[in-house]
Amino acid sequence: MGSVKQVRRVRRLSRAWRWPLGGLVASAVGALFVPIGVLLWLHLCVAVSAVFTLVRLAHREIPLPIAVAQWRLGGDHPEVLRARTMSAAMALQRGQVGLAVYRLERALPDLVRVLGPDHPDTLSARSLNLQMRGEHGGLPDRLAAMEDLIGDLTRVLGPGHPDTLAARYCRAEWLSQDGRTDEAETAFADVVTTATGNVGPDSDITLVARSSLTILRHERSDATPADAAAAVDELAAVVDDMERALGAGNPTAASTRRLLDQWRSTRPDPMLPPVD
Repeated sequence: MGSVKQVRRVRRLSRAWRWPLGGLVASAVGALFVPIGVLLWLHLCVAVSAVFTLVRLAHREIPLPIAVAQWRLGGDHPEVLRARTMSAAMALQRGQVGLAVYRLERALPDLVRVLGPDHPDTLSARSLNLQMRGEHGGLPDRLAAMEDLIGDLTRVLGPGHPDTLAARYCRAEWLSQDGRTDEAETAFADVVTTATGNVGPDSDITLVARSSLTILRHERSDATPADAAAAVDELAAVVDDMERALGAGNPTAASTRRLLDQWRSTRPDPMLPPVD
């Protein structure tokens, strides 16, 4: 019975952390057979260096606090799986995109296996992974992959869920980046309409989508002076709503205000005659 519990405990230990632990045990056992003197010190130096490298590799996949939680709760515990996803999100916040993708790629199979492909945590992790890979060239056809994800999000969470709206907004951004302006404009407008009706006109996603739609219309290559002037007026309305709903100190509101000021400073004076 005791041996069965030991095996279960070992299985609770993250695969990534089994290597440094095994290296530490092997180093300690090996030291017993090395004569005291220069050889022993050489053995210890090599062993410490190797274990340190293994620890860094293990921590890259699963941070030590999460590995400890996995030892206590088990690798399939929902809180452990959620913590692994959060560790990837925190890496992304620090600008470590490669590390974030690395952690998500290793967490996703466990999320699918334990929680199922339609669980909100699985879909959230999949969405984050897809957005990062799509933004940094890690997908051969990012739009098709995003459309598949949007289909799953809509089916499971509904068209007005914040995660679905975020994915639809990302798709609109990618259409714009790929130069598919008409499709992007339609996609942004759809996000604004759906978000307004489901999460409200003052939500972040609604206001950001309105801003992006206005910027797209202002920067269109076929935009007329009247179109550009209308876009300036619309962005002014967006800024007013952002500052009212989010606060003037909000980073998104502040950056949109700066863009509006830039547009206004370069806006032609309607009283001046056109330049030939």
